[in-house]
Amino acid sequence: MSPRVAGGCIGNKPVALACGRMEHLLPLAILLAVCIAFPIGLAWRIAKLDEASRGAWALKAADSLLFFGLILLVGRWDIAGLWTRAVLVVLVLLAFAASWWRHARRPWALVRPLWRAHGVTLVSLVFYATAFGYLAVGLAPAGSPTSLAFPLEGGRFMVAQGGNRTLLNHHHAHRRQRHASDIVAVGPAGFRAIGAAPADLSRYVVHGAKVVSPCTGTVASVRDGLPDLAPPRRDKANASGNHIVIRCDALQVELAHLRQGSVVHKAGDAVTVGQRVGAVGNSGNTTEPHLHIHAVDAVTGEAAEIAFDGEVPVRNRIFER
Repeated sequence: MSPRVAGGCIGNKPVALACGRMEHLLPLAILLAVCIAFPIGLAWRIAKLDEASRGAWALKAADSLLFFGLILLVGRWDIAGLWTRAVLVVLVLLAFAASWWRHARRPWALVRPLWRAHGVTLVSLVFYATAFGYLAVGLAPAGSPTSLAFPLEGGRFMVAQGGNRTLLNHHHAHRRQRHASDIVAVGPAGFRAIGAAPADLSRYVVHGAKVVSPCTGTVASVRDGLPDLAPPRRDKANASGNHIVIRCDALQVELAHLRQGSVVHKAGDAVTVGQRVGAVGNSGNTTEPHLHIHAVDAVTGEAAEIAFDGEVPVRNRIFER
């Protein structure tokens, strides 16, 4: 039977692997273009503004700044780089300052009627402002999250998927996982890996990181023995891969995609908060090493919102442990 590597890639093994690799790299290329090329273009646009009035300049500058704000919110800065983000912020602010200086002595008055002179900019501004507000609300908790301990130790960790909007968290549409989080780690250079999408698992900073129990409770179920797969290979038949589920009072907390052979408990074991339960791997239906965590109400099976030491895990939030 022909292997299925990723998405709809079917065929002999070399063809399937090449197809899977392409499916893995294309979204990364788009993401990097959005996170890096777009902000550079926005900085250039702001710097080159030459409007008759400060009012017209303010409309166009605000339009560009809101678009940049959206990129900051939704961008995967663990991939594009934390230092890259800092440089881009400085670049945009410098462009804004230079552009303002050039317009500082021009009148404020806008050409009227506004819709005729600035209709496109106003529509764009309203759209970006609405989108920014929609996403910003998704960074706040939807209710009263249960506070757990952070489930990783020994690094600088970053939330890759998290929040109450699908654009921030691809789990949000799933009934049991709508409050799930995917967590990676970043190195001193601010990247989650050496290379954009390496096949070598050791090049991912989070690979092998110590996973600890986020609560005191009882192990409800475990699975180990599944292989760690080199990206872009995925095991869709075993979505959670090697994992452990812990019953913590009214919640069941799942920690997934653990490294083969790292799970140190069996069902029925008592665990305490901070106790080692495994290590980050790349087993199951996953594109690259990370820790997946979600909680459900033990009675209803509905997704439960959680926080780590009082902080809600939303995209790009950093936890140092």
